[in-house]
Amino acid sequence: MRKIAVILAVSALFVSIISKAEEIISNGFIFPDYQKGKVYFKNNEVTEALLNYEIVAKQMLFKQNDIALVLGLPQATDSVVISGRVFVYFKGNEFFEKISVGKGDVYIQYNSTLLQDAKEAGYGGYSQVSNTKSIGSLSSLDGGQTISLTHLSAKERFKIKMVYVFWIKRGDQFIKVNSRNQIFKAFPEKKQQIQLYLDSHKTSFEDLDEVKKLLDYCF
Repeated sequence: MRKIAVILAVSALFVSIISKAEEIISNGFIFPDYQKGKVYFKNNEVTEALLNYEIVAKQMLFKQNDIALVLGLPQATDSVVISGRVFVYFKGNEFFEKISVGKGDVYIQYNSTLLQDAKEAGYGGYSQVSNTKSIGSLSSLDGGQTISLTHLSAKERFKIKMVYVFWIKRGDQFIKVNSRNQIFKAFPEKKQQIQLYLDSHKTSFEDLDEVKKLLDYCF
């Protein structure tokens, strides 16, 4: 297991996807800072905000007046786009990142386990949401969809263990494709062809590029 000190920037994040579960020191966010983005709701309303995704508590956050707030009613969203990257609602408050693969899509679940707390002054990040309090609700910029808020106050960095899980979607159902057997179950009508592909390709289910190639073949 490698130990890498990173802030979860785009490039660093995708480098880490190709490795096994690893320990990283982070403020718990996918992006190093809040990025311009949009929240698309199922009722066709759109709200612009400074957004980030927190991977320890698995919650979509936005920033308003230098305060980090939790995006409420996530089940009412169609998607959240941050710096060109697309996130879709899974369950609870959790989102998956959606990446196009040929004629289909792969969804990345960011799983993490908090190993150690380490306070850091002046970084400007926000902790997992164990120390939170509800502060009401906020209407979208166009006066439509209501978003409930939670105030995040602590500024910390953590040591966390990160594991990435891959899914596809059929209708409204997410199907895990993180192993050979799960791929066979997801594409039963193509099992023989997929078996031939896997026999001739060294596919690691911990490598995003290799999983994308496999799913492109499956789709």
